[in-house]
Amino acid sequence: MTDLAGMAALQLLQFADSALPIGSLSHSFGLETLVFDGDIEYSVDRCPTALGDYLEGCLSESLMMDAVFCREAHARGLQRLSIHDVNQQMSALRLARESREASLTLGRRFAALAASLQPEPALLSLATLEELHHAVAFGYTLGTLGIDADLSVGAFVHQCVLNTISSAQRLLPLGQTQANRIAWHLKQAILETAARTRMVSFSEVCSFGHLPETASMRHPCLPTRLFIS
Repeated sequence: MTDLAGMAALQLLQFADSALPIGSLSHSFGLETLVFDGDIEYSVDRCPTALGDYLEGCLSESLMMDAVFCREAHARGLQRLSIHDVNQQMSALRLARESREASLTLGRRFAALAASLQPEPALLSLATLEELHHAVAFGYTLGTLGIDADLSVGAFVHQCVLNTISSAQRLLPLGQTQANRIAWHLKQAILETAARTRMVSFSEVCSFGHLPETASMRHPCLPTRLFIS
């Protein structure tokens, strides 16, 4: 491994860490509502299967859409191009206010952290954007750093899956071993999602992720809430 490749790998590992201090663990993106409503079973026996099925559905819909925007932003980052239209398109496709604001909050925090770690003009400019989604900030930053596009998109999706599993551990009877087993078995699906983004344009992508979107819309009405979204 060359020094350049090794540095890129280490940078990717840091930015793809699910414990990155941007507030990801405070958001469930509708999962809390789904658990409250019983759409994801609260059962020791059924919980891992139900959660795994839910995540597979997300990988084919909502996370697939996020991954497409991540890849487009990565290409823009390589060339230092504007991402204004990319963020606008993503905002339009995020129907639920809670999930849209959560994505924007995480995006701004991610960009601010990236600019503080690597204070180069492109990333400093990125950190000034008000409308900046998490997937876009992640892709653009890693593109600017010259990290491989497939690895960047895969790492972003993997991070999102781990964040959801972490949220589930605080909402469901899900132990560490079960949680890691779910993450392990989803890796092939994550790779397939990342690969599919090569064939889809950000201007044409759509998602029928109605379950997490409607759950995010109902989230403010829950009698008690552990998560922001």
